[in-house]
Amino acid sequence: MTAAAGALPAYGALTALQRYGLDCAFCGAPLAPGAAVSLGWLRHRPAPGVRVVWAPRACRGCVEEGAP
Repeated sequence: MTAAAGALPAYGALTALQRYGLDCAFCGAPLAPGAAVSLGWLRHRPAPGVRVVWAPRACRGCVEEGAP
């Protein structure tokens, strides 16, 4: 996981495409295969007893800038 992963936007603030790693988790730009940085597998608990596993990714530009 990268340093940028600690500053991820809240799960609920992201679009479905950002949550599934198809768009950058920070800037929302579409990500091409092989051109993105994985931010690891993360868990989200929207309600007691419910777990969601998601795999956000980011564009290299956001990772290099240290994304907010």
